[in-house]
Amino acid sequence: METTERTKRSLDVFSDKEKKLHVLTKFLLNQELNIKDSEPPGDVCVLKKVAGDGTKILVHSRPTTTFAVGQKITLYKILGRYLHLECTVDQEKGDSQYVLTLDKIAIAKKDRDNQRVVLQPGQSWITNIISSKAKIETDMFHVPTAIKVNFQDYETKLKDKCDFIKISTFSANDEEKIRTVKKTKKLLLIEDTQNEESYNTASNDEFINFSEEIDAEIPKEMNQFRNQKILSELILPIIYLNDEDESIPIGYIQMQSKSEKFTIDTVMETKTIAFEMVDRIRNSNLIRSDGKFPVLDISEGGLKVKIDHPDLLLSLPKLNGFHFDIFFKMQAPLTAFGQIKSIQKDGEGHLTVGLALAGHSSRPGEKKRFLENVEVLRKQLTKG
Repeated sequence: METTERTKRSLDVFSDKEKKLHVLTKFLLNQELNIKDSEPPGDVCVLKKVAGDGTKILVHSRPTTTFAVGQKITLYKILGRYLHLECTVDQEKGDSQYVLTLDKIAIAKKDRDNQRVVLQPGQSWITNIISSKAKIETDMFHVPTAIKVNFQDYETKLKDKCDFIKISTFSANDEEKIRTVKKTKKLLLIEDTQNEESYNTASNDEFINFSEEIDAEIPKEMNQFRNQKILSELILPIIYLNDEDESIPIGYIQMQSKSEKFTIDTVMETKTIAFEMVDRIRNSNLIRSDGKFPVLDISEGGLKVKIDHPDLLLSLPKLNGFHFDIFFKMQAPLTAFGQIKSIQKDGEGHLTVGLALAGHSSRPGEKKRFLENVEVLRKQLTKG
C-alpha cells in the first residue's frame, strides 16, 4: 500500500538499549501491534519475544498475513502517544511467526489529542463531497483552463469600459509594477500620470505607494505615459480565496484611460468585477460527488474514510481538503470541512484518506452534535 503523509509526526528516537528493552518488554510484549499500510487496512500482529539485546523481536501474524525476508515493515501502537517500530523481516519461523530486526523505535513527542474509534460497516459514512477539479496555487505553471476562459470572457465584455483593458494571469515577463501587485496583493492607482504626487501617495494599506514600493524612475515612467497619451492607470490583483482561506493572486486587471482620471469609484467598481470573476471561477472549478463513502475510524478531531469514486481518486491527492456531509446511523447529516493529512492507496487504486476537521457548518449545534456522536461510539467500543 502506497502512503503519503501530509504532516510528519515529530518523534523521539530511542537510542539507549535499556530504554528500548523497557518499552518492548513492559508495554509491548504479548500485545497486538498495528501493521502500518497493511492491505486490507487494520491488520495486526502480536509481539511474542524480545531478544536480550533488544535488536530482534519475534512476532505472530494472522494466517492470512505473510511477510517476505528482507521486507521493511512498520508496527505501531497508541500508548497515549504514538509509538512505532521500524523493522526488517529477518527470518520466517513457520506457523505465522517471523523474526524481525528492529531498525528503529520511536515515540511521538506529544500525546495524541483524541483516541480513534474504529467503526463497523454502516455506523457512519460521508457523502456530498464538494472538491476542486484543479488545485489553484500561488505559482501556477499550468493555469487551469477555467481561469483562462474566464479572463478572456471578461476582457471582451469590458473592452469598452476604458481605452485599454487587459485581464491576464501573471507571467515571468511581467514588468516591475505588475510583479509588485502580485507580491503585495495590493492595487496600484496612478490617478494622474503627469502629476508626481500620484506616485507618492497611497489612499490606504490596500494601495501601492509607487515611489516607495516599485523600483522604477518616476520621471521615466511619466515620460512613457506622456508618449502613449495615457492620463490614468489602474492595476488591480484578482485574489482567489481557497478552502484553507489562503489568498492567492491568480491574475490582474490593468486599465488605462487617455481622457478620464480613474478615481476611488473606479477602484470599487473594478473590485466588484474581480469578486464576480472569482466567484465564477470557483463555481466552475467545483465538483460534487454523492457516493456513500464509509468512515473507518473517527475521533473528536478527525476521521479516516475509504474513497472509491473514479474522479476523486484522481483529484483528492492534489488537494489540501474538501467539504462533505457526514452521516451517523439514523440521523440527519452534519456538514464539515476536512483537511487531508494522509492518503493511502491500496492494490485496487482505492484511497484511505485521513482527515483533520478544520471547520463545521454554520448551522447551530452541529459541532456539539458531532462530538456527542463520537462520545457515544467511544462508549459503545468500551462496553464491547
